[in-house]
Amino acid sequence: MASLLSAVRRHAPLHAFRLAQRAVLVRQMHTSPPARLAHDDVDDLFGSLAEPEPKAKKSRRTTSSLSSSSGRRERQFDTLLQFVSDRSGRVKVVKAGQVSPAAWSRLFQLAKSAEQLGAVVEIFPQWRDSGKSFSSLTAEKFIQRCEELQCSHLALPVFADHAKYGLPLPSLPAARQLLHCLYKVSPVETVVAAASLFGVYKLPPVTSDAASCAMLYAACVRSKTENAKLLADSLRPPLKKLLSETKPFTEPKGVIRGSQSVKPDIWLLEALEYIEKNSGRAQEKWIIRKWLALPQAEVAPQHLPA
Repeated sequence: MASLLSAVRRHAPLHAFRLAQRAVLVRQMHTSPPARLAHDDVDDLFGSLAEPEPKAKKSRRTTSSLSSSSGRRERQFDTLLQFVSDRSGRVKVVKAGQVSPAAWSRLFQLAKSAEQLGAVVEIFPQWRDSGKSFSSLTAEKFIQRCEELQCSHLALPVFADHAKYGLPLPSLPAARQLLHCLYKVSPVETVVAAASLFGVYKLPPVTSDAASCAMLYAACVRSKTENAKLLADSLRPPLKKLLSETKPFTEPKGVIRGSQSVKPDIWLLEALEYIEKNSGRAQEKWIIRKWLALPQAEVAPQHLPA
């Protein structure tokens, strides 16, 4: 795992692709998965961020009140970050008081920038050094917050170096969201490295999940490099098979669109639509158009180039 990331960081795409493609398609990496843990409690160490506001005739908030709220949030973040840092690590600065596991979720919630979330990441190793473990829920919330704050670059190094950070990639939904966090904005080598973690953490392979496979394929299409084309060639048969086994559906609308349970469906549709619009392969376009029931899907591709 460390060799894969170091290759990406040294901008050696061919070496990274060879390492990662082997992990994605063959899954013969020998890293033992971290133990799965119970979910966090949902108790907030510092109470709810949102405070009830008295009813008023007008719901306008002044600039000063917005500034005050922002300042209060900053202070809460700084205070909680210091509290956790002082009470974590092999040698604790402050021995009085204990840190609730829910403090991590609270820190993610309070962080409002990549810099603040990065400061939280910096104290992950102290929690591990304390002999404590992160829960699955903490890992999932971390990925979600990385995506919300548009700092996907923070996520991959954390999950790729479990020995340092101690944060597990606990489930297929979490791994799928990690791919979604990366595939539209990161170099294809980074997306491939994330896909290789499915095998590292003993999750179902990326080629067994329609949304994950489609997002990885879309990253290859976006890259347009020769290495990405080779990986796309390997992904095409399993993606075609997955689509043949998946009943077509319409895109969720309205309130239901915000439900976590429909995210994989939305992500699959988005990735397929991107592939259909940007791929130069006629055969591939036809397969996706047929599944999406787009115009011209009924035209058989007997004479279309592969």
